Amino acid sequence: MRRIFAPRAVALIYRLFMMNLRALPAFLALSSLLAGCIGENEDILFVEPRIEAPTADVKAGVLGATMTGSFTLKLVLGPRASGPSTVQLGAVAITDAPNQQSIVSGFSLISTQPFPVTVQPDSEVTIDFELDETISQETADTVCLPAGVRIAGTIQDSLEVGATSVASDVFKPTGCP
Repeated sequence: MRRIFAPRAVALIYRLFMMNLRALPAFLALSSLLAGCIGENEDILFVEPRIEAPTADVKAGVLGATMTGSFTLKLVLGPRASGPSTVQLGAVAITDAPNQQSIVSGFSLISTQPFPVTVQPDSEVTIDFELDETISQETADTVCLPAGVRIAGTIQDSLEVGATSVASDVFKPTGCP
């Protein structure tokens, strides 16, 4: 019977394997430290929108209802982005809680900054919005459903093809019966 490996070759392979096995904990510790060096926004290559602090107040009137409200739009761009982004605001609507159906759309918004907005790499832009809209009583009843509503919309980021959707967390409007 012929030997496939000489005893010295087997010993060499075993030593290399054991050396690599001993180096494994150091390698894992080093890789976890390096992973910790990546910042919170490090991997954001396109503008990441967030809608925060949504509010809505519904007041019944003679010819329907009035809905007022506000929200904050935060636009974040990480340091690895290829350059600054020009952001356009798309459609904004009040949707049902699952964000499947628009309840109020096409309303006018007053913002603290005009669009388009430029977002530089490794920065965040915050824009406050206010709305004041007359709606039908039927729409007011839908806005006041117990499940709550969301403010949802889209932005167009010059660094990305296509629109980016964004929606707030579910909230309950005030002034509802």
